[in-house]
Amino acid sequence: MNAAEFRAEQLKVLHAVQAGAIVPSAAITCMRLEDGSYHVLSRYGDDIWTLPDSLFSAGTKNNDKKLNFLRVPVAFRETLKACTAHYLLSGIEGRSRPKGSTTRKFLGNVTSFLIWLHDHRIARLSDVTPLISHQYVDFCKGLKGQKGQPLSGSTLEGRFWVVETLHILSQQSDDSMRHPWPESSAKHLAGLTGQGNLNNQEAKTEIIPDAILGPMFQSAVEWLDRADEIISVRARVEGWKSEGQSPNFIRPHLKKLGWTASGIRKAEQHLQAACMCIILITSGIRVSELCSLENQCAFKTLDEKGEPFHWIRGTSYKTGAGACEWLVTEITHRALAVIERLACLLQAQLEQRIFDLRTGSPKDPDIARLKEHAHRLFLAVTMNQENRIGTLSIDSVVTRLNTFAAQCGLDWRFAPHQFRRTFAVYAAHSAFGDLRYLRDHFKHWSLDMTTLYAMSRLQDADLYDSVGLAALSIKTDLLEHWLEPDAILVGGAAETIRAFRTKNESLATKKDRAEMAKTISPLVHLRATGVAWCTADTGGCNGGQGVEKTRCAECGNAVIDESRKAVWQGIYAQQIELRDLTDIGPGGTERVARDIKRCEAVLKGLGATEEDLADVAT
Repeated sequence: MNAAEFRAEQLKVLHAVQAGAIVPSAAITCMRLEDGSYHVLSRYGDDIWTLPDSLFSAGTKNNDKKLNFLRVPVAFRETLKACTAHYLLSGIEGRSRPKGSTTRKFLGNVTSFLIWLHDHRIARLSDVTPLISHQYVDFCKGLKGQKGQPLSGSTLEGRFWVVETLHILSQQSDDSMRHPWPESSAKHLAGLTGQGNLNNQEAKTEIIPDAILGPMFQSAVEWLDRADEIISVRARVEGWKSEGQSPNFIRPHLKKLGWTASGIRKAEQHLQAACMCIILITSGIRVSELCSLENQCAFKTLDEKGEPFHWIRGTSYKTGAGACEWLVTEITHRALAVIERLACLLQAQLEQRIFDLRTGSPKDPDIARLKEHAHRLFLAVTMNQENRIGTLSIDSVVTRLNTFAAQCGLDWRFAPHQFRRTFAVYAAHSAFGDLRYLRDHFKHWSLDMTTLYAMSRLQDADLYDSVGLAALSIKTDLLEHWLEPDAILVGGAAETIRAFRTKNESLATKKDRAEMAKTISPLVHLRATGVAWCTADTGGCNGGQGVEKTRCAECGNAVIDESRKAVWQGIYAQQIELRDLTDIGPGGTERVARDIKRCEAVLKGLGATEEDLADVAT
């Protein structure tokens, strides 16, 4: 079947749907083969439709690419097929064509609605009144999730959204449905409108805590350091196999090297998971985007000063952006180099399988399917499908990450979006001087977001938005703390803030400090110097950096709060040690005395007593 014939089949289906007819033999889904022709995946009359890979993100399991109409009550089955066919082939006016995952969610949620109708002895969509639809809303609100909690607002909205969508699609069938709630909407019924939800930009995904992420990242780096050993022992085993050596020969030779066949497989899986951890933690990409990465996806650019910027390119599916680039770190490139070496063996096996199919059966649809995976980096063998090689599924990636965390002795269950959310928060912290143990890996994220985004038009804008929101949240929390009446502040700008909060407490123009902080946050320039917070909006100052870390103590733009107390205590202790040196000369002695005086002023301003200073000095 060529492209014109396939399109003719689709048009036949659309015309039949609009006329209320059925065309069981018409092709509803196809896949494009290597020679440009089309292979039929499903026909309209099939009870299970297989959707093409092109509608899904990398890492989607084959079972998740099917639409099963056998779960739909018989009374609604043909109507739903007609609605789904129209949805697939034409979409809905004003909306983008649905992706595969959207179509599957639609079918799953609408099936739940139709089963509920069937249980209430309703056999036609035209019999569904707004009253019945509202009864379904009440039913859904009474359901409990896996943890025994009521369904979330977003889950409820998804259930109600498909009812609205079914109403629209059913207008093209012979059993049209009235609008389920003419005076309302799915979002409103789910409780996602109103004052408390209008500007809710709070991230719902829990970030991975330091106590989990730190040891996991360190373990991943340690596995990366073992990459040469693991890959070389695998290469030796493959060399023996190519020479025709039997397992009875290989086993004792491996034992002499301190390895077993199962030990190699386990080490390779841990190494693969370590690379996943490092890439996800230092890039902010989604798991589906991780699965899309292919050979030679890493590259560098240089700025005008010759500073290297590390990048990766892949595919972004969430927003339909397609080809996308992400700013990463040097260690990300190192992990990609390792995973590319690790994937070589399975990639070679895939290429051989494709070659064999082309030789024996050039029209085999498996050729096109396998080519999709031939250069992917994260591959695995599916043991229950005749040792079929393919891209790891998103679920498998999460499972391997959980297994890796367990071998690190960590009790944590990962969710697919946690790494992206965590990256955004950590990158935002880096802009405020709090880099934690990833200090060396987030150096570029202290640059202006606009500057970063201008480096490549293919960058992930949504990720920058997430980092920006996280940074705004950090700034707002900091300002809210500064506005507390008993917050201790030191520095040249501290008096201005104290005067501002006193004035606004008397005026009471905002309902609370949180609202005030949110209002003024976008108006206040704030950056971290490492030892203080700088409110100056001009560059050129080296305060808190280099060899003069104490300059901020006397700067009119500096604010120092309790969060920097330990830093100043450390500087003070170092200066006391320097004071006892006899070989630093008069200039050095004078500078140490100045820095000690600055430290004492800051620490006393933060509440330290003479005894406290003596304790630090000793």
